Amino acid sequence: MSGTHIWYGENGTPYEYRVYGLDSRWNDVPGNYIFAKMLSGVWYPLYIGETGSFKERLVESHEKWEEAIRHGMTHIHAHSGGQVYDTRRYEEWNLIRKHNPPLNLKS
Repeated sequence: MSGTHIWYGENGTPYEYRVYGLDSRWNDVPGNYIFAKMLSGVWYPLYIGETGSFKERLVESHEKWEEAIRHGMTHIHAHSGGQVYDTRRYEEWNLIRKHNPPLNLKS
């Protein structure tokens, strides 16, 4: 599957993410990402994060990867271009507050 999906933050800000398969190859660029699954045509976020490098972070050794697989992860949504750390962190926070993904919840 390819294409894009708009995720909305708690404050209503729309963020456009590209949709990738789990076996995608990643560039060494910063951005935000969502481990997601699709059920009956609806996207569900499992984990929302930010990174300084997709290439280093979006790997099977990611600390939430196996748990996301167990929760049914089918795709990764990614939004690059967030060069400023504080901007990426705000986007991550804004999306988590809206969607409450299960793997972002503190135990």
